[in-house]
Amino acid sequence: MRKGTRYAAAGLACLLSITAAAPVWAAATDSPEFSRTAEEWARLQDNTLEYDEIADLIHEYNVTVLNNRVSYRDYLGKDRDDVAQRYRDAAQELRDNIQYPDDPTDVSYATMLMAARMNETQANTLEEQADNSVDDSQSIYLQYEMVEKSLVLTTKLNRISYQQKLLANALNQENRALQEALYQSAQVQASVGMATQMDVLSAKQALEELDAAIISDLRDTQTLKQQLCLTTGWSYDADPVFGELPLVDYAQISAIDLAADQAAAIENNYTLKINQRKFDNSTNANTKESLQTTIRDNRQNIASDVSTKYQSLLQAQASYELALAQQQVEAQNMAAMERKLQTGTASQLEYKQQSYALSAKNTAVETAALSLLSAWETYNGAVNGLASASASS
Repeated sequence: MRKGTRYAAAGLACLLSITAAAPVWAAATDSPEFSRTAEEWARLQDNTLEYDEIADLIHEYNVTVLNNRVSYRDYLGKDRDDVAQRYRDAAQELRDNIQYPDDPTDVSYATMLMAARMNETQANTLEEQADNSVDDSQSIYLQYEMVEKSLVLTTKLNRISYQQKLLANALNQENRALQEALYQSAQVQASVGMATQMDVLSAKQALEELDAAIISDLRDTQTLKQQLCLTTGWSYDADPVFGELPLVDYAQISAIDLAADQAAAIENNYTLKINQRKFDNSTNANTKESLQTTIRDNRQNIASDVSTKYQSLLQAQASYELALAQQQVEAQNMAAMERKLQTGTASQLEYKQQSYALSAKNTAVETAALSLLSAWETYNGAVNGLASASASS
């Protein structure tokens, strides 16, 4: 257990649910102790959220993943007919409990009649699903695995976004100090007739708008932190230490073979695998034809998506390099401003403005580096099975 901070949910989670609802406090993982070394468990159970352990944290502690794992046990070893029978059993159970009212004068007649008809409709739907069932234990497993891999990627991207928000918040605080100085300067200038009241009001409005933006950004940052905590197994109000984020190696980008990655993406894609499995299980001619079309579209969409994400990766790299160049220019401007300040040809306010301009460029570099990491993770996620592809209807 993670010192009282990990939890697991009771019951079964919705297959595609991403966030946990109403968790209960308990031992979090159902993995046996021998599945990891003592050192590995200790690393997962400390109060630090390291970037490179996100996948393991989600596998061991995420509520949706844990509940899907429990749910899968009901499907383990089941073929298409077994899954279809589950739908039929559910339909029969509904029908066994349908009670049509027989007294039209009863005040609850209309409500009872509507409930009975709704249950009848749902039972018919379940039987139709049984007739068209194309799932088996393997397709269910792939669906659950895709959910877990999607959660890992989403959490990594959220962790990157969280760091970007922290950078933006820090820059906002520095900007606020500058805006406060500009407001005070406008007041002083207005008092000696060198500025109008409109100038003062404009400076005040800029400060108030920035304060409102700061409050909103801080709220968004806190919400994202809570999402990160919940997804990786902490309670929503926990305060884990967040580990450092890695830098993208340019050599890895240069080594990309797009054609080979597109082929790998098609081979690895979960949606395509699931649809192929459903096609193999299908006995209905119309369903089989529809799935065949879907599978063909999947292959085209996957290749296209990988290409699009590759271009986004290159654009993110170019944006990072541009941010570095702009940072160098601003650093030179800062050096010139420092010389002006020393010679008395620049004011303290001008110095603060230039200092903030440099801070903005420094933040832009860090933010661009994080955007590059996000693009890198997104590209690799596509290659490793998560490229966008239409699911079967």
